[in-house]
Amino acid sequence: MIVRCAMVDILYPIIEIFSSIQGEGFHMGKGATFIRVAGCNLRCSWCDTGYSFDLSKSKWMSVDAIVAAEHFSHQLVVITGGEPTLYNLEPLVRALHKLGKYVTIETNGTNPIPVEWGIDWITASPKPANGFALSCRADELKYVVDDEFSIDVISKHDVPEGRIFLQIESGRQESLQKAYDLINRYPELQLRLGIQMHKVLNFR
Repeated sequence: MIVRCAMVDILYPIIEIFSSIQGEGFHMGKGATFIRVAGCNLRCSWCDTGYSFDLSKSKWMSVDAIVAAEHFSHQLVVITGGEPTLYNLEPLVRALHKLGKYVTIETNGTNPIPVEWGIDWITASPKPANGFALSCRADELKYVVDDEFSIDVISKHDVPEGRIFLQIESGRQESLQKAYDLINRYPELQLRLGIQMHKVLNFR
């Protein structure tokens, strides 16, 4: 459920803001500034950012404070979590656009994303905890290939060819083999193998 906050004095629970390199998905390899919000409505057991679940570990920040906290030297800004669609992101995105930034979001796809938010790129990662349902438009899809994953769960939503990633679960060899087999078994889907470059190369 999206928390509908007033446009005036809106605050976001921020876990961290930092600049690095996007380590996965369509924009992998690009320099980016990450804004990580706290709170999640699914809390998957294998989530690699489980520390973001706890709101008590966050700092409530205004849009002005967020923008002032980081130089935002990269054009690409990634709003991630946790689950960022729990909050009204329109004021934040508007401020980032004024800085000339390209704003992307990483979401589990459980909430709709209003057009008026102005998100430039939506990365959705449907999860088994929600029956792999997708409630928003997506520019790319990422599926974690765990034991529950089946090719049948891939969304039939309108996602351009070559933008569906099969993500390896926590570096497990079984997950890699399953993704490898599916990509070769269904060439018509133009699936892509998804890795977490930041973990392979050991950077944040």
